[in-house]
Amino acid sequence: MDSQIKTHILENLQERVIKRKAMFIPLLFVSTFGLVGYAAIDKEAPTIDANKVEVLYGTELDKTMFSIEDNRDSLDNLDVTIDDSTYDANQLGTYSVEVTVTDLFSNTNTKNVEVEVVDKTAPTFTTTGEGYVIEVGVNEDNDITNYVNANDNVDGDVTAFIEADQELDTSKLGSQTITVSVADNSGNTTIETYEFNVTDTEAPTITLSDGESVTVDYGSDFDYKDYVTVKDNYDKDVDVKVEGSIDTTSDEEQSLTITATDSSDNVSTETLKVNVEDLTAPKITLSKTKVSIYTGDSFSASKYLSSAIDNKDGDLTDEVEIDSNVKTSSQGTYTVTYSVSDAAGNTSSKTLKVVVSTKTSGIVATAKSKLGCAYKYGSTGPYTFDCSGFTQWVYAQNGKSIPRTSGAQKAGGTIVSLSELQVGDIVWRSGHVGIYVGNGQVIHAPHTGAVVSYTSVSGFTCGVRY
Repeated sequence: MDSQIKTHILENLQERVIKRKAMFIPLLFVSTFGLVGYAAIDKEAPTIDANKVEVLYGTELDKTMFSIEDNRDSLDNLDVTIDDSTYDANQLGTYSVEVTVTDLFSNTNTKNVEVEVVDKTAPTFTTTGEGYVIEVGVNEDNDITNYVNANDNVDGDVTAFIEADQELDTSKLGSQTITVSVADNSGNTTIETYEFNVTDTEAPTITLSDGESVTVDYGSDFDYKDYVTVKDNYDKDVDVKVEGSIDTTSDEEQSLTITATDSSDNVSTETLKVNVEDLTAPKITLSKTKVSIYTGDSFSASKYLSSAIDNKDGDLTDEVEIDSNVKTSSQGTYTVTYSVSDAAGNTSSKTLKVVVSTKTSGIVATAKSKLGCAYKYGSTGPYTFDCSGFTQWVYAQNGKSIPRTSGAQKAGGTIVSLSELQVGDIVWRSGHVGIYVGNGQVIHAPHTGAVVSYTSVSGFTCGVRY
């Protein structure tokens, strides 16, 4: 029989069986074409040979997995139904799947097949580098998982489980070869070897501590290091070059260019602008800071002004203004103020304390100030005294020079009776002197083991006045 006719008859037969679900084939239709052999009834159901199948994680089920065969029909012509309602392709485990197969003659076979979802795919690595070379900055974090990650088709991110055959040392420049491995929960393991290239790509940091523009004092010593610090992430010593210089006697704006280069030839540059101004006030120098005078004495405030010197304008002594309210006719404490300004408006001042007192009150006050000081033979103060050393020191503080010994002090002054004593007079007895302070009392330095203290005037022979 012509092959084209046979093919046409088969196609019509299949269409009738599939579309109309025919349970029999009219023998008359077949016999018309003389095809008795093709009209034989098929009563044999397809076979499902698989009892258990293993599929990879994420695999969708299809009929090719179950070893389905039919005595007549090919797999493509079989109607296969897979009940996968309990099956989860994305969950490891074993599932019971009902498979139903029907051939073109409606012969049906149903079977429960165990389907095991397994994971046989190892994790994969991704890196921050290109290929197997990973660039790492010097002194950066040495945790390898910052540079290598691992992901698994089932377990997801397994970076935390990466193991390395050695630690990454980011403290030194150069190449390090490190082998890393990671396994998923199914034991699938990936091992890779990477080259970690530790480099320094960071330029030194130049910090302008007071900003990019600073003002310095006229005539001062200038050192750029007072305003600039240089640090590097790796090198302790950095090559620093400074272009330019600063003249602090020039009022023009000046600048320095600072260039820092580390051992990896990373370069940074900053510019520091420097303004020179007169920032310092003149310096006033006085010969004394405190002066004691007696009522009636003459006083000249300018006498105690030594100088006034400015760092830029030079000697301004003649420019000093003196504000004095000293009255030598009245006891009291006065303040004299000396002030001066330079051309830039910087002003300075100093004060002189002036104490005006009567001669006697000054001697008494000085004597009282040493009450409690220890007696020491041959001592003339200011913290230990013998008797004549005490009287000589007190008088000296009040502008009077008297002899050293008690006998010489009597001989050098005017002898007065005890009834004629005035406050501040020296009182004398053989081998001993003191100072009369009024109300019948004397302050003296008595003897070894004692201190400067009060005693009665009645123990003395006469007074001595200077």
